[in-house]
Amino acid sequence: MKQNGFTYVLCLYITALGITTMLGATSIFQTKIQMEKQLQNHYLASTILNLSIPNNLSKIQISQKSFTERHNNAILWYNWAESSEDSITYAITIQLDNGYTSKQSICWNIKTRELFIDTK
Repeated sequence: MKQNGFTYVLCLYITALGITTMLGATSIFQTKIQMEKQLQNHYLASTILNLSIPNNLSKIQISQKSFTERHNNAILWYNWAESSEDSITYAITIQLDNGYTSKQSICWNIKTRELFIDTK
């Protein structure tokens, strides 16, 4: 019976190629999951901000310097950033319970009585 050394090397090569392919696919899948979690956190923070603005509109209109609002899974810090005779701007920090932090700013136009949200 003849033994073929080439078959053994070929099997090792195919096994190594398969392992490398699986590790690469796992890494891509893990990166995709992390990106999706980051996107979900961003949308959750933006939604919480949009829901909190009507509750705090009176504080914004009277130019209260800073205030905090707590939701079930987030804390929002409203900090007065700047004002002019036409507008008031607040820098808002949103921190979710899972540690995600988002910074956004809102601008209250005094003359038109409109609110603009600027995401960074």
